Amino acid sequence: MRVEKFNSNKSDKISNLISKNYPSISYNQIMKLFRNKDIKVNGKRVSKDIVINANDEVLFYISDEELKVDFDIIYEDENIVVIFKPRKIEVENETENCIVKMLCNQLNQELFAVHRLDMNTTGLLIFAKNIQAKLSLDSAFKNRTLNKFYIALVSGRPEKNKDDLVAYLKKYENKSMVEISNFPQKGYEKIETKYKIVDFNENLSILEVELITGKTHQIRAHLSHIGCPIIGDEKYGDSILNKEYKVKYQCLCAYKIVFKFKENDCLYYLNNKEILLENEKIDFLKFYK
Repeated sequence: MRVEKFNSNKSDKISNLISKNYPSISYNQIMKLFRNKDIKVNGKRVSKDIVINANDEVLFYISDEELKVDFDIIYEDENIVVIFKPRKIEVENETENCIVKMLCNQLNQELFAVHRLDMNTTGLLIFAKNIQAKLSLDSAFKNRTLNKFYIALVSGRPEKNKDDLVAYLKKYENKSMVEISNFPQKGYEKIETKYKIVDFNENLSILEVELITGKTHQIRAHLSHIGCPIIGDEKYGDSILNKEYKVKYQCLCAYKIVFKFKENDCLYYLNNKEILLENEKIDFLKFYK
């Protein structure tokens, strides 16, 4: 049995705060903690999901097994490991409850994160096992010699069956959002996003999207900008449509990686290798009929 403790930084329900700080713990597990009176707020046991205030101390008792997350390994060799990233877990943060630290424990070795996915975006995530591999992958992302492809479920249908979209993006740190412009402006960075229609019906389209540049929220904001917001996206999507489909997460998955390394690179053996995620992992496809 472990004792976990944290301080809230805002007023919210206990269940929401535990879920945010410990994304591996399910809602049913949190409810079990209440039933067993295994949660304390400022030293007093609670049995209901009450709203607590900022700076209140939350303590709860939970087993190591309940905190444990075993990630699905899609590919692994002596230099890299590629996993399937689930929702609700950050790639890296200052706590023990992030993918890097949990995966290090799972594999019992040091790992280096070389790219990110949004917390509620699923899909393929690459980690380096040594410094040489990290430097090689960092260079591949910087020089765009590594191709990342996503599957997105969007509202409507783009005008063209495939297109190479170019626009300009500005990031607002205080809002944790970005804004897209068709024209260059001060403070905006150029972005490029390719897509092609995989399938469509009267209301929805399935798109394969390739990131050429890799800016914050690029795919989500860029597709919304052309009138095809991702289903379930609460920041850039259609709130009415999201309620209709009862989806609270963006239907976006990083499903394919293709490596393109030079001959003198330590990861050259991966050149032209394609790592592909099985459709069963792309759970939001169930909304497409």
